[in-house]
Amino acid sequence: MIVLNSGNKGKILQMAKNVSIELLEETRSLHDILETCKDACKMIGISDENAWLDLEINGYLVRYKTRDELYQNLPSYRKTSWKFYDLYGNPVTLPPDMMDLFGRSTVYHPIKELEGKNLITVESKFLDKFNKFIAEHGVDQVSKSLRIHEARISKDDIKQVLDGIKKRIQELLDVIISLLEVE
Repeated sequence: MIVLNSGNKGKILQMAKNVSIELLEETRSLHDILETCKDACKMIGISDENAWLDLEINGYLVRYKTRDELYQNLPSYRKTSWKFYDLYGNPVTLPPDMMDLFGRSTVYHPIKELEGKNLITVESKFLDKFNKFIAEHGVDQVSKSLRIHEARISKDDIKQVLDGIKKRIQELLDVIISLLEVE
């Protein structure tokens, strides 16, 4: 930890308290709050333990390149399930074994892309391999003829991600405040 003079210590402590209020009252974007937290961590020398801030700001694809690696390292609040739809927008229910294989969703996007978004959609052109697999491995004629047109992550799932980020930010702010109040 870096030794701070009382003026800097007081300034960072007040900044952390203000950011905590802004987080609670939702008066600033999460992106801006994450940037402020990152700066505070640098100033007090705890950046290494808080590399997750960069991942939330820049997205998780900057560090994890494969789907499995991403899924293993993603915080639980960023793991959801896809909702599948046919060409006409009707929900498609996949058998449980296929949901286990394909239903896991990773919300790897940078925070700026998630804020204010109501839906994340994967279009049909990205689902061709998935549809081919279903056609070849479906358990019956109905499932073999099934075509997924879209996969979506809902507004509620995006809210779950944002709430998880808020909780993690607040936990960090509580640590920063307690570190600075104790010294």
